[in-house]
Amino acid sequence: MERDDTAVEVNVNFTSEDINNNIEIIEVKYQTTYSEDTHYLLIETKLKSSNWSLQGIPNSSSRITVRATYLYGSRGGVRSGQFISEMGGELNYSQKSVKLTNGSVMIDGSMRGLHVGTYLFHKIVSWAKQFDPAFTVVPISVISGDADRENKDRRNKLYTNSGIRFIWDGAEGMGGQSDPTLKISELIPYANWPNITRNHGLSALDNIWRDFSTLKEKSRGLRASKRYYRREYETIRARLRAIAGFLNFPGYIFCILLGLAIGRALGWYQGS
Repeated sequence: MERDDTAVEVNVNFTSEDINNNIEIIEVKYQTTYSEDTHYLLIETKLKSSNWSLQGIPNSSSRITVRATYLYGSRGGVRSGQFISEMGGELNYSQKSVKLTNGSVMIDGSMRGLHVGTYLFHKIVSWAKQFDPAFTVVPISVISGDADRENKDRRNKLYTNSGIRFIWDGAEGMGGQSDPTLKISELIPYANWPNITRNHGLSALDNIWRDFSTLKEKSRGLRASKRYYRREYETIRARLRAIAGFLNFPGYIFCILLGLAIGRALGWYQGS
């Protein structure tokens, strides 16, 4: 029995790989009847593309990742550095298709309804529009479990505004999958975020550091104030004790109670 030891040659040639990172800060405003909240988010966009040939056949891939992180703002309950969202997309040249999600298109509850999702998804769709218009869009699945009244309308509008149509499994708008025949040419880079401003010059950082410096000064002032009133309280209490030494027992009790009352008043003042 003969054995064929003929080597199989696979010719793979990598020609280029490009990685591009971009950082920007956006200002997000939320107007209510009585006030206006302002938030600053850090938006990081990472693009990675590769080109190669396999057995002489050219091939390529491309990925995009867009991440939003909370920097600073006027609403309580959201901390600096808190993760807000991450979206992504991927081109598959061999299958002539593009994905518009990385498995999830979600926004932290603190920022929902403020067009942040629209802003991020616009970047994904705009990135996809550079490729062959005939390439298909990998179907996007949505589940009925995420379709409570408010979130359903917001979720579906995000997709339909971008030209994505769905085939629903049951009740319209609840759960289903985007049309598998959808082409890149049909996508719409929907851009509508009237409450969001790009800070190209990173001017938001100036505001952040300015407010941080003010906060530090207030903190120093508060510590100094607490030390002052603590000294005043101790001085008054010592004087009352000295006076009580020259008085009878009822007078002593009265002075002690008066000292406690003054202490409470000073404590209340510090906390106000």
